[in-house]
Amino acid sequence: AIAFNQFKRLNKMIKVRSNNRKKIISSLKKNKNWDNQFEFVKIDKKIKASWFGLPILIKNKKIDKKRFLEKISKNGIENRPIISGNFLNQPVSKLYNFNYKKNDFKNSNDIEKRGFFIGLHTKKISNKELNYIVNNLLSINYYL
Repeated sequence: AIAFNQFKRLNKMIKVRSNNRKKIISSLKKNKNWDNQFEFVKIDKKIKASWFGLPILIKNKKIDKKRFLEKISKNGIENRPIISGNFLNQPVSKLYNFNYKKNDFKNSNDIEKRGFFIGLHTKKISNKELNYIVNNLLSINYYL
């Protein structure tokens, strides 16, 4: 019975997370400080995504991503790498004899260098929370 109740809530949680994602992206783009600082994953309209996080790519490669992410973390905005980026950069890859070079994977290197994601809550985001997230993300210009 417990699992069934969780499934009943699942569609609502997916919808709320999707709406929170749309709100954050829209609020960023409408903000007076928006200057195309980020890129967002686009999906085909035929796909019904279940967003657990908002993947973000930093456009300006001169940004000190590490310092920026440390700052937003200190401000309570948890973030994570997008999966692992280039798996060959992970310490565990040394255990295997891969016949590839790290630079063979340009796209995963790019995602590792520029990407991160923030979690999406299963509760509707308040305007106060939304503004807090947007203002923190748009502080990225200070990390050039």
